Amino acid sequence: MPSQPLQVSEARKRLSALVERVARGGAAVTIGRYGRERAVLVGAEQYARLTRAAKRGSPRRQTLEGTMELLCTPEELVAESRRLGELWLTAFEESAQQLQPHRRARRTSRRASRLT
Repeated sequence: MPSQPLQVSEARKRLSALVERVARGGAAVTIGRYGRERAVLVGAEQYARLTRAAKRGSPRRQTLEGTMELLCTPEELVAESRRLGELWLTAFEESAQQLQPHRRARRTSRRASRLT
């Protein structure tokens, strides 16, 4: 795929030629907007291969199987798990506090709009 996607407007102008190119086995065409990839134009055969591969691939629910070697004591593992849990809760509470003024402002604006 090209490093810079083809702009949607340019792809629209050249759509017929682009479709012919990918249908004949040419490289996929990346189409973008504002410099970011938004879609990829591929030939029908390549699309069929991709969808078959996706269906044959791993099931939706994946599992990890194998062995794991614990390089610390079980107590250290429990302590680290608790520490990470506390960090997560702290971050969650901080983000909830940051959202509170926004929620109050929305409620106030809703009440004001009902009164008018």
